[in-house]
Amino acid sequence: MAIEISVYPNPFIHYIMLEITCDENIDCIISLADISQGKIIRMLGAGLVIGTNRIPFENLESHSAGNYQLEITTSSGEAIYRTRLFKQSEEGPFVHLN
Repeated sequence: MAIEISVYPNPFIHYIMLEITCDENIDCIISLADISQGKIIRMLGAGLVIGTNRIPFENLESHSAGNYQLEITTSSGEAIYRTRLFKQSEEGPFVHLN
């Protein structure tokens, strides 16, 4: 099973996009967890097909700024991918030029 995965943007504010390229069909579970709270805030099942699959996680603006973990596992529980993402506040970083 060969898989290429990219997740962007990082840091994010409103959404993240997953691009997953597979060489075979795979049923998987994708979860996004707030590390500071220790709980999963989004989880979905996805039937990935051969080729490139684009999966959006939208409407994330209501969650607090901080560190999040994205994890993808097969339906049988085998870990495929894990990464940390950072959600920045909507105000973003400020640069003072005084």
